[in-house]
Amino acid sequence: MSRKPRLAKRVRYALMVGVINFLIWFVPRFRLETLQGAGDLLGAIGARLPGKRRRRVIDHLNLAYPAGGINRSQVLKETYQSAIKTFFEVLWGVGWNPAADNKRLTVADPAALAALLEETKRRGRGLVIFTAHLGCSELTAHWFVTSFGLPCMAVAARPKIKALEGAMERVRGASGLRQIYRGEAGTATLRHLRAGGVLILMVDHNLKGPGVEVPFFGHGAHTILAPARLALQAGAVVTTMFGLRNGPGEILLENEPPMAVPEAARDKALRFQQEVDLTRAYTARIEEMVRRYPGQYLWMHKRWQKRPGTLPLPS
Repeated sequence: MSRKPRLAKRVRYALMVGVINFLIWFVPRFRLETLQGAGDLLGAIGARLPGKRRRRVIDHLNLAYPAGGINRSQVLKETYQSAIKTFFEVLWGVGWNPAADNKRLTVADPAALAALLEETKRRGRGLVIFTAHLGCSELTAHWFVTSFGLPCMAVAARPKIKALEGAMERVRGASGLRQIYRGEAGTATLRHLRAGGVLILMVDHNLKGPGVEVPFFGHGAHTILAPARLALQAGAVVTTMFGLRNGPGEILLENEPPMAVPEAARDKALRFQQEVDLTRAYTARIEEMVRRYPGQYLWMHKRWQKRPGTLPLPS
């Protein structure tokens, strides 16, 4: 009797891997604009279906905008549409063609981006890009990798199904982006930065690990300190960037100035303060961008979930 569930699970996982591999082959055969249109249709339907994710989005919008100021029903629908578009974009990116597709992205401030890259090369300690689950970050990563010829690495969550690891590495590595999993990233990411590479970090999720509650839409949100600690330790140039949908098949890169990052202190208490300050600063930038594009944010995530062992903020 005990073998049946294990066999059923293996069969279910094998089917899931087969479906994902089929989609990796199938989805890039469509135009990006067509897929995004399908995402709009499916998202509008999904936003009407009851369930815990829908309730969570509504609860989060009420928490973030207690006094109103947004059309909650519209943002709810756009959130679902954005989530489904992201799924399609991840798969579509396997076929990213730099010659044609790099033209899809417009840089908001080209001069600032050029200066940022020049400073990164001059310092020789790498570039850390803090970003969020906002807009089309996956396609923006493909653009970045294929535009500048810099070695780029991203840290990702390991798939719960081990057999999916190859598929996910194929998806994200299509343009040359190197992927490394959380829990294995520490030494590798530091070496990558010290060799002058670019590290892309999604830093808006509530992850397990030592962290503090920093303000996000006026409420404390548990945020791990590892990204800030890594940036300080490497002595890298640090900034925030966000790739937003800017019409069918078009992307707008909202690039921002480098963040003020001091030399890492040797004193543990002072270093902790530096880590908290940087975490607060990039979280504030993320909030500002989410306020500008609320419908492109992943409100379904448990951003304000309480975590045991959250560290107290320095006095």
